[in-house]
Amino acid sequence: MLTKTAYLAFTRCAQQIWYDTHQPELAAAPDPAAQRRLRAGQQVDLLAREQYPNGRLIPYRPHPEDMAPLTHQAIQAGADTLFQATFAVNDMLVKVDILTQTEAGWHLIEVKSSTQYKEAEHLPDIAFQVHVLRQAGLKITQASLMHLNHDCLAPDLNNLFTLTDVTAAVEAFLPTVTADTAVMRQLLTQADPPQTGIGRHCTRPYACPFYEHCWQNVTGLTIYDIPRLDAKKERPLQEAGVVYLADIPADYPLTATQRAFVDFHVRRQIQIDRAAIQQALAELQFPLYFFDFETIDFAIPTFDGCQPYQQVPFQYSCHILAEDGTVTHCDYLHTDAGDPRRPLAEALVEHIGETGSLIAYNIPFERGVLHHLADYLPDHAERLLAMAERLWDQLPIFRQYYRDYRFGKSNSLKSVLPVIAPHLSYAILDVSNGTQAQVVWEAMIGQGDTAVKQQLIQQLREYCHLDTLAMVEIHYNLMRL
Repeated sequence: MLTKTAYLAFTRCAQQIWYDTHQPELAAAPDPAAQRRLRAGQQVDLLAREQYPNGRLIPYRPHPEDMAPLTHQAIQAGADTLFQATFAVNDMLVKVDILTQTEAGWHLIEVKSSTQYKEAEHLPDIAFQVHVLRQAGLKITQASLMHLNHDCLAPDLNNLFTLTDVTAAVEAFLPTVTADTAVMRQLLTQADPPQTGIGRHCTRPYACPFYEHCWQNVTGLTIYDIPRLDAKKERPLQEAGVVYLADIPADYPLTATQRAFVDFHVRRQIQIDRAAIQQALAELQFPLYFFDFETIDFAIPTFDGCQPYQQVPFQYSCHILAEDGTVTHCDYLHTDAGDPRRPLAEALVEHIGETGSLIAYNIPFERGVLHHLADYLPDHAERLLAMAERLWDQLPIFRQYYRDYRFGKSNSLKSVLPVIAPHLSYAILDVSNGTQAQVVWEAMIGQGDTAVKQQLIQQLREYCHLDTLAMVEIHYNLMRL
């Protein structure tokens, strides 16, 4: 059965749809972050239906094709707005988020939890649905994407959604859908998977469920790690079977930056500008506050004054290094479902003095959070904005003055730490990145079992503690240089 999900998989990678059909057991289970995105999408769908209070929901059936006759019956009975309207024609099946009748014909509306229309991602999705519904005999005269309005501010959700008309783009894309479905049918009859090959598409917009299978024998940096290498330059390398940086011909046309990246890693170089690092560190003023926020980004804004996906801090960790070498630690973790911003900010102004440098890794994020807190809490705005002005970033050190091939393609904290301070590791923690922290925090605030709640609290504190301890260790290593 050619479903919308199958079609979107095909547009990304022909191998994915083949594996989905013939060897689904090779797929990795959805990770907690993917499950969180799915839950957010479901919440958005439910709110979108409230825009059409007279809409009729097609009852769920375990086998989606059994929902098609129910849809037909609802239309015959005069329903003019349907949710989850399902159509099966030939070997194709789709469910439509919202289908509403106008004077000219039917208006198909796809609901997404994004804050904008993304042509590459959304156009094939909507066009496939229009293709199937027209094959089923429906007169589709308009197609739109309903997405979140970035300017919506809680608690007033009256303008939560924006409707973007994509009818013209869909009409132009429909011949592609017709051609693609013919290829899909032929592809699915093959005994062996197509040799599509790996590439950047394996992780865009999210990691493919077959990523681990397809990349299992790939070790080291590949041509897909080269910064800003466009498809036109990638394609000849792919056709020549080049995967690794070391196999790129010396005369292959790359920009100076790209060639420098390749040569640096192939030659396993380490470049340290000690004088520049010393000059940068001389800017710091004691006490030093090594600082990190953890935030939550709700698709549907929950707290007053928040927009969709606004980063709301629920936790921070801070290691404080005094001039005499003494290190102390303080932190805050919000442990209930209420708005965390005021209690967190009040703890922050208590823990962080009015002098000294605030050290973070990639400070635009922390600065943005501090500015949002200042906007929401004018009584603390002066102190919070002053903190934002005192931020000092460790990241530029590793972008400009300390480069090591062992960092790999990234100079993020989690790439640098294993090289600089190998005795510290995120691998031993239950929470090892910010996305996991969001999932665990949501689970923790909704947890009724006290023992389980305390366990989740401990996991969050251990993770955030390591984030700032890592910066302390990096600072010590930079000083020793």
